[in-house]
Amino acid sequence: MAAAPAYEHNGAPVAREAFYRIACDPRRNVAVEACAGAGKTWMLVSRIVRALLEEGEGACEPHEILAITFTRKAAGEMGARLDQWLAQFAGQTPEALTTELVLRGMAPGAAAAAAPRLKGLYRRLLDGGRPVQFRTFHAWFAGLVRNAPMAALTALGLPAHYELLEDDAEARGQAWRPFFEAVAADADALADYRALVATHGRSQIAKALGEALTRRVGG
Repeated sequence: MAAAPAYEHNGAPVAREAFYRIACDPRRNVAVEACAGAGKTWMLVSRIVRALLEEGEGACEPHEILAITFTRKAAGEMGARLDQWLAQFAGQTPEALTTELVLRGMAPGAAAAAAPRLKGLYRRLLDGGRPVQFRTFHAWFAGLVRNAPMAALTALGLPAHYELLEDDAEARGQAWRPFFEAVAADADALADYRALVATHGRSQIAKALGEALTRRVGG
């Protein structure tokens, strides 16, 4: 039985080089599906490097790039990876830099032309003072609320002052009492709940409800 292709583009198998030529091109809008450990962070940071090297209409400043992820740890890892790479690139030869860019989907000629810019990218970011933004979804949305006009917050029913929860355990616990009160007040829902408990056990139902709440809060 033939092994599944390692890389696909729109359902068709492609070589690694072709895949990263598409995935790392900052002028393309792409959605990448991959399992854990497949190199998504490498690809995302590579797209950022490529974007910082763009010239002409596609050129952008570091602070104009926003990378959003779910956790502070992941955001920190992406920022650290970018800093590590740029510091490393600053000390490499033109030939080595060309190879790095070819690995990230650039054609050899374009990579050779961009190598001097890549070498100076670390200094450019240090001198600029406004780095690439690596944020969590929660931090980014909190920033939007913090900078929103008061009239907009009032119209949306949002508080002017708030506290971002670092640990939602207490808030999650407060959700259960009104949930079970609503179930108890609905004869059909109560019958369904009792049937599920009888079939699967109380602990399994509690676990399933907890997972459902996690998905609801996260999505």
